[in-house]
Amino acid sequence: MENTNNKDSYEILGIEEDANQQDIKIAYRKLAKKYHPDVNKTDPNAKEKFIKIKQAYETLKDPEKRRLYDYKRKNRDNADLRDIYGHHEFNHIREIFNEIFRKRNNYYNKPPPEGMYV
Repeated sequence: MENTNNKDSYEILGIEEDANQQDIKIAYRKLAKKYHPDVNKTDPNAKEKFIKIKQAYETLKDPEKRRLYDYKRKNRDNADLRDIYGHHEFNHIREIFNEIFRKRNNYYNKPPPEGMYV
């Protein structure tokens, strides 16, 4: 899950890059309590802030998502091929190959003609 804003997930939660999981959880709970729309009815932007806080937490709480997020932050110019091939585009290519090789598969699944292997 990627943030829709330009602000850094670490900035949103108010933590350092080397924060551990416990620090992330504490920062999230503190901010979530402060900006939750049911609790903070006076701030009209509370809901948007809460959503950004939740997105930042979802990104940083999972070690794999955090590792990928940190990689993208440090290597903004390098394209991550998982982003290109991991989504809908690859499914279209897969369907094309299935259509091409489905006909070939039928040929190989037929038994050999009589007397071919004597």
